[in-house]
Amino acid sequence: MFRVIGVETGDHPRREFVVIRNQSLRYENLRGWAITDESFFDNEPLRLAERLYVFREEMMVEPGAYVALCTGVGENHWARAADGRSVYVVYWGKEHCVWRDSRRVMLVQVAHVAPATVMPQQTYGTR
Repeated sequence: MFRVIGVETGDHPRREFVVIRNQSLRYENLRGWAITDESFFDNEPLRLAERLYVFREEMMVEPGAYVALCTGVGENHWARAADGRSVYVVYWGKEHCVWRDSRRVMLVQVAHVAPATVMPQQTYGTR
């Protein structure tokens, strides 16, 4: 289970980031989790599109490890945090700050995904 543990806002996207942590006692897959703010609940699709980052790649994060979503440009990589734990640094690639005027930043996860199935075709009589 991932949890937001910090948000650093700044005057430049290279200095702005959100830190989440794997609170679970097991490896967790980051794919399908998203970071957003209160715009998630607003009826403004354009604002939500600007403030919704979805982790699309398969990434297993060890228990206690961090993930830092940096707003600016860079290359994703693993590093060590000050406390010695692993941190996966992810870059969003934005040219402007995102979280500066957010009241709260949150994680969203799809709770259940139905498997893709092919519906059987109905037959309406015989020929």
